[in-house]
Amino acid sequence: MEIFRYTREHEDAVISAIKADPGWDMFTNEKAIGNYKKSLCESITYVCYENDAFGGYLRALLDDGFAVYISELFVVPEWRNRAIGARLIARVKTEFRHLTVYALSDEDAYYEKLGYGKVGSVFEIHE
Repeated sequence: MEIFRYTREHEDAVISAIKADPGWDMFTNEKAIGNYKKSLCESITYVCYENDAFGGYLRALLDDGFAVYISELFVVPEWRNRAIGARLIARVKTEFRHLTVYALSDEDAYYEKLGYGKVGSVFEIHE
């Protein structure tokens, strides 16, 4: 399993995967898709592949030099429960070890399972 920094060559894999999940249509509907593709390039985005197959991605935002906010974490359904999400999170934490990393979540149970504590309305990602 390999994690890469997102480039435009990964766009089709990311968009196809999230289009297959109805919960992600806020990013893939006709009005949003162009801006979302642009934000994938402008954000801190990582993708996970294994044997050239796409497994998931993480998109985060660098706030003001004090924190990084994970805004999306997606793992292809058939790849779930293989620690892909945890590996993507670890990559952000490693790359930005000098900053606090937070996760914006509508999947609180997932972050709680990984042992991260909720701070207000976000989860603080720690080692």
